[in-house]
Amino acid sequence: MHPVLFFTPLIPAIVCWLLIKFFIKYFFKPLQPVKILGISYRGILPHKKEFIVKSLSQIISDELLNANMLKEKLTDPEILQKAMPVIETHIDNFLNVNLKESIPVIGMFIGDRITRQLKDLFMKELEELFPSVMSQFMSDLSQSKKLEHEIVVKLDSIQIETVENKFYQTFKKELKRIEFTFAFIGLAAGIFQLIIILIVLK
Repeated sequence: MHPVLFFTPLIPAIVCWLLIKFFIKYFFKPLQPVKILGISYRGILPHKKEFIVKSLSQIISDELLNANMLKEKLTDPEILQKAMPVIETHIDNFLNVNLKESIPVIGMFIGDRITRQLKDLFMKELEELFPSVMSQFMSDLSQSKKLEHEIVVKLDSIQIETVENKFYQTFKKELKRIEFTFAFIGLAAGIFQLIIILIVLK
């Protein structure tokens, strides 16, 4: 029996290792269609990018805008309470500075007491209006396709090379483990095949 036979398990191991590397690479490349023996080939992600982008955009848009949790968070009174100091500052500035500068006559008739009353009135109206305004805003936004279009544009602008580099950086260890597993499976199959050959030759 020729000693070369004992190296035969290495062949399926190498083949399996190369196949899994090719498949992972084929997920990203080639970016443009390449013809081999009259058949056009293109990477899975470049080929399906438009479909993936549209599907992801629709899912993100639907989940983001129709999520009750998001609506509840935006209409939560706590959000308004946290923003109150900033809003109050702007209202103070409007009543005491901007309004009187724009219409000087008003400054002659409106004193500090009336200004405080107006500010309290504005703040109270704002507390009552805020939840309904935000709820209406979310409803209008969910019916609009503008957000989904913006998401499509942003996702579509991401280069395949960027995704590929990030993928290899993130899953480097996992990919090595997969390659080793496939090589081991090929080696095991080769050893099993060699055992059968040895039994037959006996």
